[in-house]
Amino acid sequence: MNSPFQTDLYQLTMAAAYWQAGTADHESVFHLFFRRLPFHGGYAIAAGLEPALQWLEDFRFRTEDLDYLASLRTRNDHPLFKEDFLTYLSDLRLELDIDAVPEGSAVFAHEPLLRVQGKILHAQLAETALL
Repeated sequence: MNSPFQTDLYQLTMAAAYWQAGTADHESVFHLFFRRLPFHGGYAIAAGLEPALQWLEDFRFRTEDLDYLASLRTRNDHPLFKEDFLTYLSDLRLELDIDAVPEGSAVFAHEPLLRVQGKILHAQLAETALL
């Protein structure tokens, strides 16, 4: 299932903060890498690029997603997300440039597997799912 909720609340509140500050369209670059090799090996094999790209392409907020976000409240019982921001999300399609090591390549710790470039709000919403 492709859901914009394959993220955490932090990413959504950061996106709202960028939107509210007028910086949502600022250009950004994120790099995805891992710190330690699994299983104490000398390298890993890059795999899973196609599902990640498909998730990015299919990213949409459905009406029920937006209704849920509209129901979230702060401690002071104010809406967590402004109505205008939720309207913005209703039309959002991620526009990101992705550079990746080829599928099946040997990869090493601390080397970028993916380079994600685009509007900071878009990259922020994609970050957790790509990790």
